[in-house]
Amino acid sequence: MTDTPSGAVSNVCRSGDVSETVVMTVAEAKGVDPLELDPLYDVIDPDALNSLFQPSVGSPPAPMDLRFSMAGCEVVVRGDGEVLVTPPGTDEAPTAPVMSKDR
Repeated sequence: MTDTPSGAVSNVCRSGDVSETVVMTVAEAKGVDPLELDPLYDVIDPDALNSLFQPSVGSPPAPMDLRFSMAGCEVVVRGDGEVLVTPPGTDEAPTAPVMSKDR
């Protein structure tokens, strides 16, 4: 895992879908129940997100980051399954998804 900015929440998706980890981490960062958040699909396609970050057996994690905004938070999903959420007021969140292959 990487250094977590002050006020940010970090979790790692160890099994299951990374989309669930995103929703749970955003809810934790905002201090709300996950059901109080607008649906993830309003921001990004959950199936595409899960497919993109599906671990490959015997392959190292892809060196990529995906950044997008959800519920006013900046969300970064890393190739190793780390989900980093920075709540509003901590950092300025991007307005559109951004994919980076180099970190």
